[in-house]
Amino acid sequence: PWCGHCKNAKPEWAKAGDLLKEDGIPMFAVNADEDENRPLAQRFGVQGFPTISIFRKSDIENPLPYNGARTAEAFAEGVRVFSGPAATQLDQADDSLIHDKDIEHTKVTVVAFLEKLGGEEQKAFEAAADKIRQDGHYYFTDNLEIAKVIHQDLEVKANTLLVYRHYDGKYKRSEAIGSEDDIVKFINANYVAPFLDFSAMSGSIAERVYRGDHTFNVFVYGDESKKDEIKEWAAKIPEKFAGDLAPAVIFDVKGDQSRIAGYFGFSNDLDVSLAVTNLNKDKHNFVMDESATEESAFQYIEDVVAGKIKRSIKSEEVPATNSEPVKVVVGKNFNDLVLSGKNVLLEIYAPWCGHCKSLAPIYEELAKDMESDAGIVIAKIDGTANDVPDERFSFTGFPTLHFIDSEGKVQKYEGPREKEAIKSFLEENKTPVEGASAGEGEEKEL
Repeated sequence: PWCGHCKNAKPEWAKAGDLLKEDGIPMFAVNADEDENRPLAQRFGVQGFPTISIFRKSDIENPLPYNGARTAEAFAEGVRVFSGPAATQLDQADDSLIHDKDIEHTKVTVVAFLEKLGGEEQKAFEAAADKIRQDGHYYFTDNLEIAKVIHQDLEVKANTLLVYRHYDGKYKRSEAIGSEDDIVKFINANYVAPFLDFSAMSGSIAERVYRGDHTFNVFVYGDESKKDEIKEWAAKIPEKFAGDLAPAVIFDVKGDQSRIAGYFGFSNDLDVSLAVTNLNKDKHNFVMDESATEESAFQYIEDVVAGKIKRSIKSEEVPATNSEPVKVVVGKNFNDLVLSGKNVLLEIYAPWCGHCKSLAPIYEELAKDMESDAGIVIAKIDGTANDVPDERFSFTGFPTLHFIDSEGKVQKYEGPREKEAIKSFLEENKTPVEGASAGEGEEKEL
């Protein structure tokens, strides 16, 4: 009930319920804050709000995530796609098959051209479409001339697939239909364009770009005026490094509105910035320190894949002085301050975070109280402006408090955000520090 996104979605959800009444499809809302509902949230792995799931009678224990827009019409359409057959038979077709104004540009249209209706190929196609029915429009036909609707010169063979991408108007034909898994793999492999705007990262596209069977993603940051020039070479990257890289390079326009600039610490001084990141495993970033060209970008990516490049650490500048009770940590001095061999309490915060602002005076008082103990350091790091280069200090929200004792054991502090409670935690969990003891506060700057 306290979630802002939930409050915004609530009236749209109610409208969607009205839209679906005539279809006989029920809509439910569950308050996960109520004690009686918490086991249900745990059962289905709810980790954030709102979590929107579609339950199907055929597999009630494995609900499908809804990743579409949070409007009444989108909610209703997202549910309706499950109410009928996953794929539709075509006898004839016109231009509206791919150019209807209501087709989402981030989805695909897939047509199975069959030698005969009702065969094994059709069954495999319908089963595959049922698995990913939210992500596109699926048709089957034994009329091969329907291919001319997509392009007047297009010819297809019987028992083949055609995937048409609405994002860029490109299409891909298969050599055969194959099994249910073969069909899903072919659609996924050709679902996204090789060069995408960051703003186009819808749920269905993002799932394939960020969570596919690959190791790295590539992001490019440049002026709008240079986008077409960059696309000429950047669109070649996914094919060149197929298997290692995502099927698309993601482009964002330079400016304050960019969300990737801050994430990677891109400099506006470079004409074209490029970063390679491992989103699926350790989330290490590799950021080019020179302006990217076709030649330099391909070489840099090749070296990253080969393990020849050290990860980049995004960092603010090290403070000229650091004599305040709460020590300031940045990416560049993280190892020196946090892995110093002392007992360190580290707050990972965001400047805009309301909870962080509420904690700030309490944290400051705590630091003052602990100054007399030379074996304890109270520190903070801006998690939006700096990388935290040690995976043990993980965080998904702000503020996050981690404690590392002098022996190197890391644990998250999850107790009350009150001074006395945190002090008690520190006293109970600190370990001896050579040459430091309570009452021997240090005067030197860290």
